Amino acid sequence: MDINQNDSLRVNTSHSVPHSLPAFQKSTGFTLLELLIALTLSTLVMLTLAIGMNIVFKEWNRSSNRLDDSLKKVLVLLQIERALEGAFPHTYKDSDENKHYIFFEGEEEQLTWVSTVSPGRQAGLTAWQLLPDEKEKGVQIRIVPAFASDPTERLEENATMVTALEGYQATFEYLYVDDKIEEDTKWVKEWSAKKLQALPHAIRVRLENDIEGEDSLEIVATIMAHHHQEPKFRPVKP
Repeated sequence: MDINQNDSLRVNTSHSVPHSLPAFQKSTGFTLLELLIALTLSTLVMLTLAIGMNIVFKEWNRSSNRLDDSLKKVLVLLQIERALEGAFPHTYKDSDENKHYIFFEGEEEQLTWVSTVSPGRQAGLTAWQLLPDEKEKGVQIRIVPAFASDPTERLEENATMVTALEGYQATFEYLYVDDKIEEDTKWVKEWSAKKLQALPHAIRVRLENDIEGEDSLEIVATIMAHHHQEPKFRPVKP
């Protein structure tokens, strides 16, 4: 049987010739060096933010502390001013001399008086004393109920004491005004109601601070009840 030459050379097309494997493409990802640089930069950014936030928080705390100190200072000054404005010509009897005197002793660096104002809004009159605190470098405030006697001894032994306005030194001046000649006025550094038989018309308080950057403070309190109603107390010119 004759074999067709073309048949012997016929190729089976049902099986394809395998192609060669494609070459691997070049990697487009981050190299190890690039990752290290990125992590380093991220760490620096986070560290900078943390330092910045820490500085902000510290400054905020300092500002908050300064604000608290300022508010405390203002409240103390307001309380002192109200107590001075409420000064009252409280009288007591001196048993040794058998005489009545008005209680008010003002010097250049300390002041003692009786006021209608008390820190706790307690009923009755309150004796006040302002004097320098040598230990804590501030103004020492003493208060005690005035009662009907001379409160000097009780201010020394039984008073409630607190030191405020740390770093400040207080000085006092007292205003004299002649009721008949209003132009006759002057500020004096001492005022004893035991001698002058009246309270000053006003009190000026200066607060000096040695700390650099701290401002000096001043309050002027006008006393409305500077005269006693009893005619036996006749004001004397200082």
